[in-house]
Amino acid sequence: MNFEPQKFFIGLIDFFSIFMPGALLTYLVKDWAALIFLGSAGYPLNGPEPIIVFLFASYLLGHAAYLLSSIFDKQIYDRVKKRTEWGQINRLAEGDYLWPRWQRATSKLLFGQDADKAVMQAQRIKARALHHLEAEDAVNAFQWCKARLAKEFPEGLLAVHQFEAASKFFRSLVVVLGALTLFYAYHAEFIEAGLCFFGMPLGLWRYIDQRFKATQQAYWLVISSEATRATTPRQDGLTHAGGIVYRRKNGKTKFMLVTANSARSEWVLPKGHIEPGESPRITAVREVREETAHWARVVGWLDDLPLSRRYGAPMVRWLLLEACEKMPGWLPESRRRGWFSPGSAIRIARYYETKELLKRAAAKLDRVI
Repeated sequence: MNFEPQKFFIGLIDFFSIFMPGALLTYLVKDWAALIFLGSAGYPLNGPEPIIVFLFASYLLGHAAYLLSSIFDKQIYDRVKKRTEWGQINRLAEGDYLWPRWQRATSKLLFGQDADKAVMQAQRIKARALHHLEAEDAVNAFQWCKARLAKEFPEGLLAVHQFEAASKFFRSLVVVLGALTLFYAYHAEFIEAGLCFFGMPLGLWRYIDQRFKATQQAYWLVISSEATRATTPRQDGLTHAGGIVYRRKNGKTKFMLVTANSARSEWVLPKGHIEPGESPRITAVREVREETAHWARVVGWLDDLPLSRRYGAPMVRWLLLEACEKMPGWLPESRRRGWFSPGSAIRIARYYETKELLKRAAAKLDRVI
């Protein structure tokens, strides 16, 4: 049998994620439990029988702390992670509004500026792989990447498991620190209680950091593997997606136009290429953000049209989006942008297709009003 140090290290961390919190909790309650159940003033730890009982109780309480700490995954980590830019793009693509700014700022502080690049690519790869099964939403990107690594690259999966094991250890540690805080506060030992209390956010930060690194490692490995594979075109023929962005102010509707890349004197609609495996709604929100420095939510579909009348022109899905918020301090691609009344926007738009889309959007908004 070959000894594999990495697997042993992961197993050791997993063991201590359960046993160490349980041992600390058992040590805290052993005297109280002895008084209640045995009628004795304390629980001795001399002799094999008391130690065996202590270890067994530690394992049980450790599992309880482990299961309790698993709440952090959905109630803390997932909630904070959804406040990143990728989370905002998905939220706006579904027609919802932005999260509050302070929540987005907290997410950026924890995960950094470029936290979403890897997951965005992994989501696209997963969508392409599962499209023919119509199962794009059956599993999240991280679990799908782990399943793929287990099949294609087990050594890479071990690196992911190492970060996961570390995150579980610190997750359980937070529960233990919370129990210690209550224990010391109950015994009026406030200095010790304060130290444990202030250690909780540090343990929580370390848990988030290690869990984030586990997901990033899985995404990077799958992206690297996918780089050698050929991609297939979309079956619906769409190549681009864009948006007619509007806002209402003082009862008046205005549309946003941007200057074209090739000719800065021409006013056009923001649009961009649909990345492989990407939803057109996601593309529209992303391109509007990149080209106009505005967050905008998808309100509805307008039409699928070729970009121009020439043969073989790219097919574009046009969506109606409502502007939500301007991103401060952003100069996107040095392109000008402007807000225009429906009549002015239709008049200055460069292309016939753009004029027709603006007319259709104005009519649709009038019906909504």
